[in-house]
Amino acid sequence: MFYSLRDAKQSKDGPKFIYAVGVPCRYVVCTERKFWNQYMKNVPENQRNYYEVIEEDSPCHLYIDLDVNMMQYPSIDVYDVKDMVRRHVDFGLKNMGLEITEVIIADSSNDKKGSIHMIYKLKNYIWKNNANVGAFMRRCFERRVKQIDGDRELWRFVDMCVYSRNRLFRMLGCSKSNENRVKRIEGTPFDFKSWKNCKIQPMYTDDVEKIECSEPDGSPASYKSRTALMNDNEPSYMHDLKDFVTENVGNIRGVQYSPLFKTWSINLDKRDCVFKNERHGKNTNYMVVNVKEGTYHYRCWSQKYDCCKDGRSDPIRFPDKLCEQIQQWGTFTFCPSINTS
Repeated sequence: MFYSLRDAKQSKDGPKFIYAVGVPCRYVVCTERKFWNQYMKNVPENQRNYYEVIEEDSPCHLYIDLDVNMMQYPSIDVYDVKDMVRRHVDFGLKNMGLEITEVIIADSSNDKKGSIHMIYKLKNYIWKNNANVGAFMRRCFERRVKQIDGDRELWRFVDMCVYSRNRLFRMLGCSKSNENRVKRIEGTPFDFKSWKNCKIQPMYTDDVEKIECSEPDGSPASYKSRTALMNDNEPSYMHDLKDFVTENVGNIRGVQYSPLFKTWSINLDKRDCVFKNERHGKNTNYMVVNVKEGTYHYRCWSQKYDCCKDGRSDPIRFPDKLCEQIQQWGTFTFCPSINTS
């Protein structure tokens, strides 16, 4: 077992995979059969907090992660999102002359969260790596989904951040720590064969063609940062939000979005700390924008001073017009008149 992914990758030899286990993650390098026997078989499902490491620059199947917060969006059915995504992905693949042989639908939903993983398998083809899968999904959005209002809104429940280097992807029969949400396939027994069939990266791919897909702008497929992903498809209020920050707070160094918490982190180009009441030599403050509440507060990157490390300002409400724009985007509800069939 290894404490870093780098050490795990350096130790890898022969027909082996890397798996992330537990919280915090530790890495195991072994064959599929050994991992099944030691970590999956006869282990209680709530203790199987395991992930496949989708290694960068290695062939993989097309995979999709759908997440709907049912507490925030009670009128959204994750299966409606799934059907919408399938229409566009199926069309895109067939338009490329690719034949779909299997689409695996794995569900780990509960009453608080709708969660579906999809895996596409193609006849005689596999993707060169998950950067190319990400490029294909971005092309689907830009060339088709974006033109349809209802589908464009539903696409927000597609996690576009999963096409990153060495991504951890929860495996069949596994759950997240402290969550009773086990990933299952309806009507399929949980055994070694079904578990192996649901892995994103198969062991042997020499006998199949590798698919490459350019980005929507025609450039080669690349691993996108979360900031770049959001800049490609920023919400309508982002221009006004950036203007407000620049005019009232300071220049912006970078912007990142957290799908899990529905917040923006805006890194500021100013070292005058609101917690230390002095100027930092290197670190800066940053703003956290709460989309649901239409507010922001300040935090600090410095871990040297307790006042900065634990500092969190009181929430400040945006001006009414901007607040309304942000909240409307953050509290989108499904319109019954939209036909998702």
